[in-house]
Amino acid sequence: MSRFSCPEFRGIFLSLHKKNNMAAHQSWISYFSNLVKQYGGINLAQGIPGFQPPEDLQAALQRHAVKEVHQYAPGTGNHQLREHIYTMYDGKLQPEQHKLMVTNGGTEAIHLLYMSFHRDKSKLKAAAFSPVYESYLHLPRIHGDEFQSLDMDNKDGNLPQRLQAFFDRYQPDVFFANTPGNPYGNSLDKPSFDSLIELSKTYRCHLLIDAVYDKLYFNEAPYYPFADFHEYVYYINSFSKLYSITGWRIGYFFCHPTRFDAISDIHDYTGLSTPSVLQAALADFMETSAQKSSYVKETREKIRGNFHAGSKMLQHAGFKIPPADGGYFIWTQLPSGCPDSVTFAKSLYDKHKTAVIPGEHFGDDYRNFIRINIARPQEELLEGLKKVSLHAASFR
Repeated sequence: MSRFSCPEFRGIFLSLHKKNNMAAHQSWISYFSNLVKQYGGINLAQGIPGFQPPEDLQAALQRHAVKEVHQYAPGTGNHQLREHIYTMYDGKLQPEQHKLMVTNGGTEAIHLLYMSFHRDKSKLKAAAFSPVYESYLHLPRIHGDEFQSLDMDNKDGNLPQRLQAFFDRYQPDVFFANTPGNPYGNSLDKPSFDSLIELSKTYRCHLLIDAVYDKLYFNEAPYYPFADFHEYVYYINSFSKLYSITGWRIGYFFCHPTRFDAISDIHDYTGLSTPSVLQAALADFMETSAQKSSYVKETREKIRGNFHAGSKMLQHAGFKIPPADGGYFIWTQLPSGCPDSVTFAKSLYDKHKTAVIPGEHFGDDYRNFIRINIARPQEELLEGLKKVSLHAASFR
């Protein structure tokens, strides 16, 4: 029996559906994740890791939970943790040239920086690569700003030229660049990245580099032009995906010293600080545990294996998957004959209790795409993809 026949399920589903129609910007990620939380199923929707954090990190948290670290942390972050973050970059980012702040996840870092840009200009023109991660699209909307996107695909090697033409025409004030990307796990190559760095300087455009998947690559580590960072460049990262602690909400950013005081002033009256106990535990873990490296390597191997195994299964079922360089997701085009991605995703959950994200969430040009979280145990992932494939076959 369909869950829509159950009055309780049907009532909540229609309530969510009505809310979505009334508020066109509701997150499909929240929508489908909430269905799984309430009614169960396989959640391949939200980017939640299906792996436990490192055992040594959990042990560090237990130790620090009974220590005197329950008051506000320093606004810029736990001093020990900050030292370890700088060490992670092997001297490529220096305290004198690149100011560091620990934030409540990478999301707070992005919003904090964006708010600081509005001090200089009441209305901004924002831009990002498409398909567009939700924060980049909806943050400008919330602030009443203009937004345009540029296709990140570089199969012809002409992205630097398209970037130049885009900046000449649109002249953005803010550009979001996540590499490897979400939902499409593509990475910027050196010519494209170098071009973007130079264009941001020429046009005085704030360039936000979102690198939360930097260690979760499939073949080669992504390129970042650290030596060329200038006053309009901001580098954002997070421990959330690195150590499977998305609920801890520990992110950070680097920026030019001339920008830091204005950003810190806003932070003092908004986020203030990141949870002290969690920062202390993470700093302890990075100081003492060999798992800080081995866990990342193991997670990278799991996700890479999932990408290849999952892609093979989906391609056999008629899905078209563009090549990817890293990240948490399979970004795939639906087989011919399937309905739009929203209809597909809703009926997939109704019939097979498996949740994915409609491509429409990342732009109107992607109504025949879906995003699938592959950072799950492989047995669970393949079981979910089997249901995705069966559902696609039902439309032939």
